[in-house]
Amino acid sequence: MAITKKIKIGVCVMEKKVKCGSEVFSAPMGQIFDRLQAFGEFEVIHFGDKVILEDPIESSNLKSLIYTYKFAAQEFDDFHYKPRTENVVIWPVCDCLIAFYSSGYPLKKAEAYAALRKPFLVNELEPQYLLHDRRKVYEHLELFGIPVPRYALVIREVPSQELDYFIEEEDFVEVHGMRFWKPFVEKPVD
Repeated sequence: MAITKKIKIGVCVMEKKVKCGSEVFSAPMGQIFDRLQAFGEFEVIHFGDKVILEDPIESSNLKSLIYTYKFAAQEFDDFHYKPRTENVVIWPVCDCLIAFYSSGYPLKKAEAYAALRKPFLVNELEPQYLLHDRRKVYEHLELFGIPVPRYALVIREVPSQELDYFIEEEDFVEVHGMRFWKPFVEKPVD
């Protein structure tokens, strides 16, 4: 019977997105990965916050520089220089990559890893920049006919800036003529 190499699925996701208590993965995500691994063809590798946030993708360590000098009749008879470098992979090498943006997530670093290692991307990385701006998220959802909650945008250059399109009363705010009764949820754009 031939031993086949397992397909390594890298999960490059912040722990707050996948953890549930002390478990590495939340129950739904854990079930998905358990089912994949049950086939015996897959190995799931969770990168973890320390790896994602602190560790370099790879590091080029200069292992050693070896110089050998030989003297003969007060002259350099021979000079040997043998540099040896070794690339040390810090982020796990995987065949497939699942990566989800969340606040604090180094998306550029994940893109650099994908460019270097060329894993199959289960989900694209570049479009995740859209998630940095709530306005763009809503714009794209509306573009594809996906319902969004009723919302209004108040854009200020400085906090407490007076705006002619914004009215705040005790029990409501009005933005561009749209009235929102309190209580409601205020969220930043990013």
